[in-house]
Amino acid sequence: MSFTALLVDDDLMVLQTIRSVFEKREFVVSTAVSAAQALSVLERQSFDLVVTDMRMETDTSGFEVVRRAKAHAHPPITVILSAFPIPAFDWHDAGADAMFVKGGGVSRILDDIEQLLHANVQSGPAA
Repeated sequence: MSFTALLVDDDLMVLQTIRSVFEKREFVVSTAVSAAQALSVLERQSFDLVVTDMRMETDTSGFEVVRRAKAHAHPPITVILSAFPIPAFDWHDAGADAMFVKGGGVSRILDDIEQLLHANVQSGPAA
């Protein structure tokens, strides 16, 4: 099963690395290099998954991306990927489904994300 993903990060090297790993796992990938660009993309398109960096234009830009993604009629799984640990109550309050610290190994993180996606497909969209 192929999933669509929006990957958001202002560090182009990180973005290209993550994109490459996701594409090898047969995700259909779109990218954004800022929260503002991601918000614009989310106005026009929906995704199965949104993975966003936290600190871009502001220290909490990632939360804006998560909130916009979760506003869709069929909200995607949303994941925050950050170089800085974020307390669970903060990312939960923003609506994120998971948070991973950069440097933890993209393949392992992707394994966990795929489990979230498959669990979401099995349980169906939230009412």
